[in-house]
Amino acid sequence: MYGRKVSLLLIQDLEIENPKTFTSEEWLVYLNSKVPLLHGKAIENIKRNQGYQKKFYDKHSKIKYDYKPGDLIARKNLEKQSFPKEKWSGPWVVVERNNEEGTSFKITKQNDTTGYISTANVRHMRPWSTSYITDPSASLEGEIL
Repeated sequence: MYGRKVSLLLIQDLEIENPKTFTSEEWLVYLNSKVPLLHGKAIENIKRNQGYQKKFYDKHSKIKYDYKPGDLIARKNLEKQSFPKEKWSGPWVVVERNNEEGTSFKITKQNDTTGYISTANVRHMRPWSTSYITDPSASLEGEIL
């Protein structure tokens, strides 16, 4: 790389002073003894780093909630309104799933006499909590689902 000497930090004794001094048989024996060590160390490092990545991902990922018909939910308010608008509206009742993956649902307003059915994506849905009744300005963002 741009005139720099490549160094592999996986195994310290892999540093070769002058590889042109080896004969073909010596070089083959050397590679057969060192490459499996290098490969094993690389796999070990990959697994360790995957553990770090999983830990970081799990720390920031959301827990998937499996909604069933009859569940009360809050729906994200996507309508354009003047400031300030409430982030969530509800309660809504889950009527049924729209697809096999469970990412889209048919919902209706609780105590709605018109029978209007809407659809909502799971990204715009949260489980309903009774704390929203007592404090309508409560936000669902900080809640653990």
